[in-house]
Amino acid sequence: MAAPDQITVSVAQPQPLQRIGAFAEVPQLIRELGADPEPLLVKAGLDPDALHDPERRVPYAAIGDLLRIAAHRTHCAHIGLLVGRMWHLSDLGLVGELVANSRTVADALDTLTVYQHLNSGGGLAFLLARDSSVDLGYAVYVPGIPGTEYIYDAVLAAGMNYVRELCGPAWQPSDVLIPHAKPMDVTPYHSMFKAEPRFNAEMCALRFPASWMARTVEGADPQRRRNAELRAEQVGRGQIVDQVSRALRAVLLHGKNSGDDVAEMLAMHRRTMNRRLKAEGTTFQEVLDTVRFEVARQLLRDSTLALDDVAATLGYAGVTPFMHTFRRWAGTTPDRWRRAAAAERHDERGADP
Repeated sequence: MAAPDQITVSVAQPQPLQRIGAFAEVPQLIRELGADPEPLLVKAGLDPDALHDPERRVPYAAIGDLLRIAAHRTHCAHIGLLVGRMWHLSDLGLVGELVANSRTVADALDTLTVYQHLNSGGGLAFLLARDSSVDLGYAVYVPGIPGTEYIYDAVLAAGMNYVRELCGPAWQPSDVLIPHAKPMDVTPYHSMFKAEPRFNAEMCALRFPASWMARTVEGADPQRRRNAELRAEQVGRGQIVDQVSRALRAVLLHGKNSGDDVAEMLAMHRRTMNRRLKAEGTTFQEVLDTVRFEVARQLLRDSTLALDDVAATLGYAGVTPFMHTFRRWAGTTPDRWRRAAAAERHDERGADP
């Protein structure tokens, strides 16, 4: 029985794209793991040579699907970690140039979150400051992306490389938050993070002491930074539905979900935002429902997080209103949806992709 996916935003949006970067190395990794990459690329909807050019862009969903298919074919559940550790700041192109030439680690990581969308649609990089620590995280916000658990693993492994390039080899996360269930073999995670990961987390993030943020980035060149900023300014901001979706995913991480919060984040008046959404055939509430539904599905499918915690993550006052709303979205209860998704995954893993 397939898990139902009923809700959609009423306006069609271009599918999000992903710049190839270090994903160019994925075919060779698949070969090293004992499989032929070409049929896996084709099954994910990609041409056999789709990943050859680091500057090329492919559908974001296809990358997630490729990681999912490759994990099953190679029997390597931690393939996301292997893919992520191939990424370095230089693989981020213009974004990496901006980050590497920032004055401090705080400037660099803020730059990463601000400009990350130039390389990748579908997911949001974020920074959350706490009393004495900082979370550098990532959240997929586009509906229907396959393989999100592998995407999150890859992002966390890549984040380890990025921050170590900025801070030096002594940097170490104090906590690693992974929003999927604990795998049978956690050894690769211990080896990667040198810390005890927290699985079934409400978000994907590397947590570390805030004291690292004041550290100066060695080798940063202010002129190269200015040149990169001029190039980045020439890139468009994107469509309003995507902007609102990204902003909503960010404010949800701060425990908020109002249109006023989103409009403030986008530096526009609430009425202006509503008018632009209406012009594209949708409303703020429809976009909010879509983003919330996608987050709910990720947490129900990939983790064993309790329904109360899922509801709280989505900004509901309690589990009952969340359950009522989810039933309206999906036509079934969260528990039944979770069981159907688990059965679908079990059947999928039993088949040869």
